[in-house]
Amino acid sequence: MTIGIKGFQKGHETSIETRKKIGDANRNAVYFDCNYCNKKSITSPAIFNKKNRHFCSMKCYSNFRKEFLPLEEQHAYRGIRKNGESRQVYHRRYVATHKINISHLKARRYAREKGAVGSHTLQEWNSLKELHNQQCAKCGKKKTLTKDHIIPLSKGGTDFIENIQPLCKNCNSKKWCKIENIELLK
Repeated sequence: MTIGIKGFQKGHETSIETRKKIGDANRNAVYFDCNYCNKKSITSPAIFNKKNRHFCSMKCYSNFRKEFLPLEEQHAYRGIRKNGESRQVYHRRYVATHKINISHLKARRYAREKGAVGSHTLQEWNSLKELHNQQCAKCGKKKTLTKDHIIPLSKGGTDFIENIQPLCKNCNSKKWCKIENIELLK
């Protein structure tokens, strides 16, 4: 036995006990019929016991999944998609029902594309709106609020919550790319 080499590396001799275990494992191989093409295949008992369905190749598994596997058992299923519904239809429905989440994700992507440093969570944005009593920081009206970067992203501003103020669409459009901190003006 070579000193300093362990495992099944070149030059390493396995012990008699290990050789016996390997031989037993190979002798106890499990023969099965592929669930898709009914071809005879072989595997170890450990792998066979882990799975409910057994396939001779990844191609058979892929074809079985496409043709026979119920939607509830597929990997991407989260209990929401309806039977026979495509991913595209599910996505459209999700976007329509989760507009706030989608707008937050779009804003984060825009900030990343502009090369802005930092980010903020949806919870931080909601708490900032609560801090302003769901009112525009400039005009004080209770309208739908939009995120306004005090120092615009186009002028090197960050996407941290400290650089964001809630403004209504009207006030945000008027401010455009000027650097105005409404908090300091009041």
